[in-house]
This record gives sequence, C-alpha cells and structure tokens, in this order.
Amino acid sequence: MYTYIVIDDEPLIRKGVIKKLEDLNYTAICIGEASNGKEAFSIIEKLNPNIIITDMNMPVMDGTDFLPLLYEKYPNKKIIVISGYKDFEYMKHAISAKAVDYVLKPFSREEIQKSLLEAIKSIENETFINEKIISAESEKERAMYEYDLQNLRNSILGYNKEKISISSNKLKSINQTYNIILITIHSINFINENEVQDFILERGFGDLSLYLQNSRNKNIGFLILFIPEKSALNYKNLCKQIIWEINEYFKTSASNLSFGISQVHAELNNLHEAFNETVLALDFKKSNDKANYYFYNGEKISPTFIEWNRLDEFLFRLETGMTKEVNSLLNELFNYILSIKEYRIGDIKYFCLQIIEKSKIVLTDYFERINLNSFSSSVQNIFNTIFSINEIKDYCIRFFENISENLKDKNIYSSNNLIEKIKIYINKNYQKNLSVEFLSSLFYLNRTYCSFIFKEKTGTKLVDYINSIRIEKAKQLLKSTDKKMYQISKAVGYDNVKYFFRVFKSKEKITPEQYRSSFKK
Repeated sequence: MYTYIVIDDEPLIRKGVIKKLEDLNYTAICIGEASNGKEAFSIIEKLNPNIIITDMNMPVMDGTDFLPLLYEKYPNKKIIVISGYKDFEYMKHAISAKAVDYVLKPFSREEIQKSLLEAIKSIENETFINEKIISAESEKERAMYEYDLQNLRNSILGYNKEKISISSNKLKSINQTYNIILITIHSINFINENEVQDFILERGFGDLSLYLQNSRNKNIGFLILFIPEKSALNYKNLCKQIIWEINEYFKTSASNLSFGISQVHAELNNLHEAFNETVLALDFKKSNDKANYYFYNGEKISPTFIEWNRLDEFLFRLETGMTKEVNSLLNELFNYILSIKEYRIGDIKYFCLQIIEKSKIVLTDYFERINLNSFSSSVQNIFNTIFSINEIKDYCIRFFENISENLKDKNIYSSNNLIEKIKIYINKNYQKNLSVEFLSSLFYLNRTYCSFIFKEKTGTKLVDYINSIRIEKAKQLLKSTDKKMYQISKAVGYDNVKYFFRVFKSKEKITPEQYRSSFKK
C-alpha cells in the first residue's frame, strides 16, 4: 500500500483532492494534510509518505521555496504539483524537483487519479531499475543512456542551463568529436518515437543521428545529426536526403510532416540555440507551401501586419467573462486568417502574442500577484512548439476561455446599471477610437437608443461625455509632461490634432498651449 499527503492552503481543495482519489484507496491512501510547505515537512518527517501532492501558491512557505528543499531532503519522493496557473516559472520549479506531473486547477477525478497512478508507476519503475542496477552493469548503462537522452531534451528546450556532460558509453563518442545539426520535426498527428528510431536504424543513419521525442508535445520530435568535422558531405544535401526518406516512410500515415533545420553548430551545448533556429525556420511556413522543409539562413521573420477591427470588442468580451462570444470572435478571426494563404506561421504567432500582451493589461486589473514576465515567457515557450494554424487556434481558444471564465464573476462591468457600465468603459478606454456605433454594439443597443438613454440619464450627450473625459486627461498631461501636442492628442484618443485643439478650446475657452503656459506661470 502506497501513501500520500495533500498540501494546499484551502481545506476544501484538500478534501476535494482526497475525495477524487477515494477510488484508488486499495492502492494508495492519504495519511496527512498540510496548509503550507513548512507544515508539510513535519508531517513528512513523521509519517514518511511515498507521494506528495502539493499546490504552488501558499502562505508561509509556497511551492517555489518548498519544492527545492523537498527535493534536496527527500529526492526519492514522488511529487505531483497542482496549480491554478499555467505558469512557466512554476513549471520550471516542478521540473527541477523531478515532479511526476503538473496538474492545472480545476482538474477532473480522472486527471488526478491518472497522476497518482503515474507516481505509483514511477515508484515501481524506480524500484525495478534500482534492483537491476545492483544486479547488472548493463542496466546501469541503460539508465545513464536514458538520463543522457533526457538531458539532451532539456537542453534543446532550454530547461538545462548547465554544460552538457554525456555519461553513457553509448553516447560518449559524440561528446566532442562531431559538429551537430538539429532538425525539428512537426506532425499534425502523434509521432511514434519507436517508429522513427526503427527507421533511422533500417536506413543506416544510426551512427549519424539521434532521435528524441518532445516529452511534453508528442507532435514534435528532434533529430540530431552528427557531422564529422572533416566530412566531405554537403550538410544541406544530407538533410534533404534524410527528410525525403522520412517523408516516404511516413507518407501513408497522413502525418503532414514539416521540418525546421538549424545551421551547423560546433558542440552539444549549442542545442538550444539550434532549436531556436529551427523554430524561426518553421515560422516561415505558409499553408500553401509545396515544400515541407525550411533551412534557417540567419534571417528573422519581419511579421506581416494582420488587421482585426474587432480586437477592442474581443478584449471587452474577454474582460466581461463572455466566454461564448470570445470563442465566436476567435473562430471568426481564424477563419479570416485561414482564407489568406500568404500568412506565415510566424505572422500568426506574432499577432496572437500581441493579443495576449493586450490581455495582460486586463489581467493586471484583477490579478495582482501575476508575474507578467513569467506569463509572457511561458506563452512564448508554448508557441515555440506550435507550427500549424489549427494548433495556434486551439491553444488560443483554451487560453482565452480560461481567462474569460476566471473573470466572469469579478469584472467591473457586473453592475446592472447600463449607464455606469458605459461610463466605466469610456473612462478605461478613452484613448481608443470610441464612436457611438461602437459603444452601442458593445452593449447590444440600437445607436439612437444608446444616445437617447445616455442623455436622459446623465443630462449630457454621449459624445460630449467622451470629449470631457479626454480633455481632462489631456489637461493632466499638459500639466505633468513636456509631450508635444500631437503626442497628447494621440494619447487621449484624437488622431486629428486640429480637432483636438477645437474641442479643447470649446471646453476650456483657451488653447492647449495657453493652458500649459498659464499653468506653468
């Protein structure tokens, strides 16, 4: 019988986890609960559980402090991390502590049970491996080989910052004797690692290459080619030959493969740099391309601008937790993108990242503890393993759906007072192109009725209210900054400087320059 403890500062979540794992009581049983890492250590010392299920975000001692200490003191404990954030920094701590799984809240009974069974399986596998290592040197070599493979995977993805040191005899020969080329292989379907490895051996590429599966994305694989320093082979011709044979081998599986090829590098420690090159190469892919391989030539993509005139509406629907409308707008956006065959994957990624960056501004108003740099970094790392429009679309829908659901009950527009909601939007977005038509559409109103009801309830025309907010913001900038007039005009929502002057003088009876001068005097 295996044992586990649950660590979370919310008692209901702890009880929920235990309840969801009741079906596995014949295999593993909960022997303790803790509300933070400090409390957990005393339980671990006393009860010695096999498995630790822990949240990341806790008081006193949170997961970022708890996991390194836990791994240092109890390296053999199996860890399952549960978190409400798909945060790259949290994931890195989980990886460093050799966590079995990283489960996002809210999770289902099946997900947490699967993670527990994987932890148990990992314990059983380790026990088996340890017994074999003691009894046979060959098992020790195999374990070292698997460790080397994982080390190489981590280095490719940038998780391993230390210098690569090959331990296994099988791979020691590649340590310093070869130049390397990395080929990132993307498939719309699952890539079977064993199939690719069998293919490499059958075609006689076993001494020239090593295939590694991306453990986090089964549609991505990495082929490392080892080129002798004094080789007479033209590396591009070699790559084309291997790619042609892989295409032939997998053509019946409808995998729709794509290949990004790095430049030649002098050592294994350059694997992450080579990976970034393959990402940039694959980002040049278009939906109508006939070729499916892309060599990195040192050129970085200059994104083609994608114009979406419903972006402001999308951000509003997102902030107000209107998940159905958010999904509908995203589907409309990607249908448009799919219709333009000239857009490259890099163009679409860049545009989606811009939308995500804008959504960060929305998030900061509601989630004070969010780490924006880590937030951007984690999204960028995910995008580095996505190379099809449908995958980008699926990720964006899941991403924004999650944000929308979280904002559904806490957004500032939850009031039933329509006029107050319109005012809030204007005050937050005065710098945008606000027209009566646009504001009416946001709140599902007829344009005429919107103008009428606003004037009736406030005594002020809607256009006049917008202008009054903008002029007040302009006055603040005139007082506190040395910005030029066209910059202030733009900053408060007026593209036309002359119109800005006219509105300002109409309201304040003096020009913006006169206002600034009088204030300084």
